[in-house]
Amino acid sequence: MADKQFTPLYKVADQFISQANELSESTDRATLAAGLRYAAARFAAFEASLRTDDLHRDKAEALDAYLNEFRAMLDENLEQYIEQQSKT
Repeated sequence: MADKQFTPLYKVADQFISQANELSESTDRATLAAGLRYAAARFAAFEASLRTDDLHRDKAEALDAYLNEFRAMLDENLEQYIEQQSKT
């Protein structure tokens, strides 16, 4: 995802990460990470509700789309950390 088209996505993500770094001074990492995931899930559900007039009907499709996107993003970031660890 190192593409220019993703620059706005990275800028927003960096803002969330900056906020998380500040919160990490007073919150343990596990709670912070779970809170971020919960917030992402909650906002994704809100976004999904705006994309359809029948969320009950389209729920499975929304779940698949969001889970596939998250899996791809998580995989990319895990690979980056694997590469970093292999250099140490």
